[in-house]
Amino acid sequence: MERKITLIVFASSLASRDSVFADHSEILKRLEREYDVSYLFPEDLDGSDIDGTAMVFVGSGGVEEMVAERIESLPSYVVLIADGLKNSLAASLEILSWMRLTGRHGRVIHGPTEYIARSVGEYVAVGDCMRNLRGKRVGAVGKPSGWLIASNIDREAVSRKWGIEFCDVSLDEVVEEYSRTTEADVEEATRHLTENALGRREPSEEEIVKAMRLYGAVKTVARRHRLDALTLNCFDLIPTTRTTGCLALALLNEEGIPAGCEGDMQTLLTMMVAHSLTGQPCFMANPSTIISNERHEMVFAHCTIAPQMTDGYVLRNHYESLSGVAVEGRLNQGIVTVVKCGGRQMERLFVSKAQLLECGDNPNMCRTQLHLRLESPLDYFLESSIGNHHVIVRGDWAAPLEAALS
Repeated sequence: MERKITLIVFASSLASRDSVFADHSEILKRLEREYDVSYLFPEDLDGSDIDGTAMVFVGSGGVEEMVAERIESLPSYVVLIADGLKNSLAASLEILSWMRLTGRHGRVIHGPTEYIARSVGEYVAVGDCMRNLRGKRVGAVGKPSGWLIASNIDREAVSRKWGIEFCDVSLDEVVEEYSRTTEADVEEATRHLTENALGRREPSEEEIVKAMRLYGAVKTVARRHRLDALTLNCFDLIPTTRTTGCLALALLNEEGIPAGCEGDMQTLLTMMVAHSLTGQPCFMANPSTIISNERHEMVFAHCTIAPQMTDGYVLRNHYESLSGVAVEGRLNQGIVTVVKCGGRQMERLFVSKAQLLECGDNPNMCRTQLHLRLESPLDYFLESSIGNHHVIVRGDWAAPLEAALS
């Protein structure tokens, strides 16, 4: 099915509509080959329903005041498309600068035709992502861990802005379901997990079965409450189940259910956007140590990476408790994106492209250890970090993630 986009065209009053389409025919025809394109002009914005992802097409210079006057009718994140003809780039840069001064978000798409088309595709994916989030049910299974003193959210405000619904679930329900879940219930999933692992180090077969039973229990509870994503206070489960939630969260992420640990709702919401946008599982990790401030190199680590996200994995025990089952992921070198959205109303954002240099095996860190070189300076982590946990996704998704989360 052909995807729809709406181009809101701003052009000088000195130019006719026909001349605008003729002057910019190369890029417009390129977009029309890929999308069902609808065109709106400034006078059409009052009361018009915008169909599909909407972007501003800057058809000439001299439109800066027109855009400023109509800013309330434009999307909250304004994408300005400029092919450079008729002073469109100069006008776009002035508009973007004005938006920054007024606290609005956006960016300019400019470059060769193929680059513009590819970038438009990224923002169409952003629009799809945001629409996909609406109506999702997000579960808080247990209370947040006590040490997460900066990771709470204003649920009412976030629910209103994101269009999502929150649901609280007692840990007691998970424990009861765990007691009912048998080895036979998870036999096939256990066989798949162990046969595809590179190996195991600490966990016994009994420990693996217990961790898989907890996975089955959490999955059943998620289905019962119709949860599209969940965060789990896994540490409070250890005394009652004698296992950890690391494996359960890893496998839920693999199956397309964003799942985070320790009750961290800010990070879970970031994971939901990353998953919706990329279609991939993502990794919730701790910034663990800085290797070099000058080279922007640091290690992120945690015990819950989805096996599908790795190039191979080893079954380990949970680092802090030395119990249960965790995942030590092995990933080949490549590009990843580090992202975190947070604050009480999810108003703060950090995103950076990074190079994965190697995976570590430090016995004093969580099991999956990613040594990254970030494009952004590391001052952010030491001076204005958005809490502890951050999210890592494979590939360069920095621009669309920034657009979606802005």
